[in-house]
Amino acid sequence: MLCLKLLCIAVGGFLNRIRGGLFDFSGNKLLFPLFLSLFGGNFEVMVCAFFAAYVGQQFGWGTYIGALYGAAPTQAEVSEIDEIVNAVKITLGKKIFYLRDYPCLWGFAALALRGLLWSFLIGLALHDVILMFAGLLMPLCYSFSYFIDKFLLKLGGKAAWNFGEWLWGGLLTAFVLW
Repeated sequence: MLCLKLLCIAVGGFLNRIRGGLFDFSGNKLLFPLFLSLFGGNFEVMVCAFFAAYVGQQFGWGTYIGALYGAAPTQAEVSEIDEIVNAVKITLGKKIFYLRDYPCLWGFAALALRGLLWSFLIGLALHDVILMFAGLLMPLCYSFSYFIDKFLLKLGGKAAWNFGEWLWGGLLTAFVLW
């Protein structure tokens, strides 16, 4: 049974990478939501899970990943998330530090909220509170992939981003399974 779950996690990672553009074909964004919905148990839950996963992937997160990797945010992404992370500030004595002045931290926080948006919808459909909050781990997947590429693989380009799609898809699938 564990081998089957691990295989499903790997398939989930692969399908999320396809969703991210591994193969460019019509319908590539349907495969991952369809796969996740298969674990719904009954038809009604499967339909809800499909739409939750499909809608959850529609909002952007490219600016957040770019910022996480050190690029200054250049455009708005999800206005509600941008509004939250741009408003975060820490006051130490008389000095005020805004999160937006630290692209990596800004990207991490924004990506966590973006992942939360995605997983929360799926968790609602599957009646799973832990799954609802699994998206908060999204920036860890992309951070880990960045460090793997930077210090081990040294491929550069979009390799870290692409590897992050594998990790995030696998992690999200694992939360759906367990």
